[in-house]
Amino acid sequence: MKFLSDDEVITVAMNLEQEGRGFYDEAARLSKHKETKEIFNKLRDEEADHYKTFKDLLDNIQAAGPKGYFNINEEAVSYLNSLIETGVFKGIDKQSIKRLSEAEVLEIGLKVERDSVLYYNEAQKMSTNPKAREIMSKIIEIEKEHLVTLTNRLRVARRLF
Repeated sequence: MKFLSDDEVITVAMNLEQEGRGFYDEAARLSKHKETKEIFNKLRDEEADHYKTFKDLLDNIQAAGPKGYFNINEEAVSYLNSLIETGVFKGIDKQSIKRLSEAEVLEIGLKVERDSVLYYNEAQKMSTNPKAREIMSKIIEIEKEHLVTLTNRLRVARRLF
């Protein structure tokens, strides 16, 4: 068995949300279509809210005293590490976004949201902290809504652009 602290798992979640906010901010800035820009701005704001939620959770966990740990098997550790190491934003920077079509940026957003849902699902299953499980469950539902929003906009983008 391996152990990850609540702090470590929540910190990764915070990093995902912070990177997502930066990605959507840049995508909105570069978008040429009003509707897509509005979607990216909304997603950016929601990622910022998620970051704050995780930050508050981390502060509460740290204030509570001794660390809680996720007790997970080797396979789960490998899975989480691969999600972390490959990073949902690896290789994506402001310069590369500029070269992409709007549909390609939407596809990256879809991949990011899918990977986030995968991470949060695994973290939620392994958490021993009821508040962390509750928060992850709520954020998973919001991330799934992001998937639907991005999928619908991608359908439009493929037809129009």
